[in-house]
Amino acid sequence: MSEQDKYYSNQAFETIYEKAKKDYAPQLVTYTPLDEQTLAERIGAVLRPLYDKAIAAIFRGNRRQDAELDADAISRGMGSSTFVTDVKRRQDNAAADDVRELESDYGTKLADQLYKAMEGERSRMLEVEKFNAQQRNAAMEQAFAAAKYLYQAYLEARADQGYGGGGGAGGKTKEGPTDAQVKNSLAQAVAAARGQIKTNPNGAGFYAKGDHETASRTTNSDLPKYVKKRAQMNGDYSASQLKQFRQMNLK
Repeated sequence: MSEQDKYYSNQAFETIYEKAKKDYAPQLVTYTPLDEQTLAERIGAVLRPLYDKAIAAIFRGNRRQDAELDADAISRGMGSSTFVTDVKRRQDNAAADDVRELESDYGTKLADQLYKAMEGERSRMLEVEKFNAQQRNAAMEQAFAAAKYLYQAYLEARADQGYGGGGGAGGKTKEGPTDAQVKNSLAQAVAAARGQIKTNPNGAGFYAKGDHETASRTTNSDLPKYVKKRAQMNGDYSASQLKQFRQMNLK
């Protein structure tokens, strides 16, 4: 049986545990990955101007070559010959080939960078999911540890009230607590464990006016928790004063 199995299905522990899980709810990271279209638009906004500039340069060069060819033909008295026309057509085809090559290169680079960007988005999403899972696991462990601590405080509060332990005339135990008493004990235990309330270490009041069974158990028991409580209750009183308080309580 695991440690958790010892506590689960226990109504009091479950009540504390559910509250602890809310108190230790983790701070999770939210991340929305960019979709393919958005990434393509962002990458294209960087790449496209560079290729448009290169394509424009090809067309400017082609027009300049055509102009130079026309000027040379006129100076030679050739005018609009079929030879000039053929040369210009070959130059235009070469420019068109250069543009197609640039467009192809643009498409390749866009696809490559888009793939890397998509992989980056998936990687970041996995990192976020991993981080959130770690946060949830750590929070569950903290909540369980806190619930165990508070549950022990609850059990001790019940024991201090005489429930579930020996004591009293003939070794009889007190009747089981009512639901209201259980809830009150639980609330006090939780508050004490969180430091919201503290026991007043008043030896005289505890021994002389406190609950008889709890004072008797604290006076005579060798259990560590009662030894600790006895030390808290004793305070700065002298041995003779404490003896008097105990005698008053045990009468």
